[in-house]
Amino acid sequence: VQSLCKILDDDKIQPKENVDRARRLLGAFSAQMSSEVVPKIEKPDEWMGILVANESSSYKDKITLDRETILNTIRRNAFGPDYHNYDAIAQCWTKKTNTENSHNRLLGVYPLSAVINHSCSPNAVRVFGRIPSPKSNASSEIDNIQGREVMMVHANANIPKGSELSWSYLPPSTPFATRREMLQSKYGFTCRCTRCIKEEVALNAAEFKVLSALADGCCSLRDANQHNQVMKNLVPSIEKVFASTKKISNESQRYLRVGYASLYMEYFNMRLSLDNDEKIVEVLKLGTQLHFSFVSCNTNSTEHLSILHLCYDLSSLLHNRAIKGSSPDATARTMSQVRFWTEQLKRAHMTRYGELGEDLENVRKVMKHSKLVLRNLEGWYLAKDRFI
Repeated sequence: VQSLCKILDDDKIQPKENVDRARRLLGAFSAQMSSEVVPKIEKPDEWMGILVANESSSYKDKITLDRETILNTIRRNAFGPDYHNYDAIAQCWTKKTNTENSHNRLLGVYPLSAVINHSCSPNAVRVFGRIPSPKSNASSEIDNIQGREVMMVHANANIPKGSELSWSYLPPSTPFATRREMLQSKYGFTCRCTRCIKEEVALNAAEFKVLSALADGCCSLRDANQHNQVMKNLVPSIEKVFASTKKISNESQRYLRVGYASLYMEYFNMRLSLDNDEKIVEVLKLGTQLHFSFVSCNTNSTEHLSILHLCYDLSSLLHNRAIKGSSPDATARTMSQVRFWTEQLKRAHMTRYGELGEDLENVRKVMKHSKLVLRNLEGWYLAKDRFI
């Protein structure tokens, strides 16, 4: 904003008409963002009139505020509640109906949150919930939102003073090509974050070109047998390339894994349907790789929490079988794995939900929901729910 103000003071950069209009837009925007009371304006075109008020009506006359323009503005600046989206998944997979949330889609416009920029490797995450009771004398701002459903922004990485907050506009498990296309078509920009730059270079590497094309086309295969046959070899082939080449850095490998997380989860479901210890150990190893990949670029996202739940469930299953096998060494080893994944889950939920994570019932709810995100109807979700 300070840089923009300096530009506005230089009439040589832009024609005077543009400078005057930009100055009014900036003033209206700054006043709205700093105001505690939202002006009561009945008609949308009155908002537009305030923002672009001009002595000459040359610009104002060109504005067409139709239904599609309003809807596009809302879509680009609106957010939906996590629980509603998770409930829809749960209803689909468990064949249960929920009369409480019968809406097809819920959206809320949050003007301040809407100005946070995108990164495919963000340093913050947004959550929805009720503000808990303050432990000490709270500020007037906390009093005003006490007990209300609000959006909160939590850091998921160490953020140096003065650095910009960012979050992802898309699910982190979206592959590179799809992310680029969606960001360009929906938001009108080409992302050049570190993750995108490194993934683009890695995907163009000769060793990975064939596999990347196969992975991108896998989801479009309609024949079930052909799809399953490709999936059976795809993830092991990706990991084999990662292990054998030095041209794709470890950082780039982690970014690519996150982009292909949905393929990994589909592969996990296929392997776990066989239900033997060898396949469970294989999936747990790959799940561990995927966990550390999420830690590097999209830690504590809902997709990451789903991976953590899977690894915790698998380690618990191996531990229970070790107990039945009466092997002290195996039991000690599996117990240490359970403790490790318990700590990872706990840390992720506390970082993502902050003080909300201190409410046991709230934690149980979010844990149940985050288990659902990347699984499918025939997948590991059919395992019985267990809470730590």
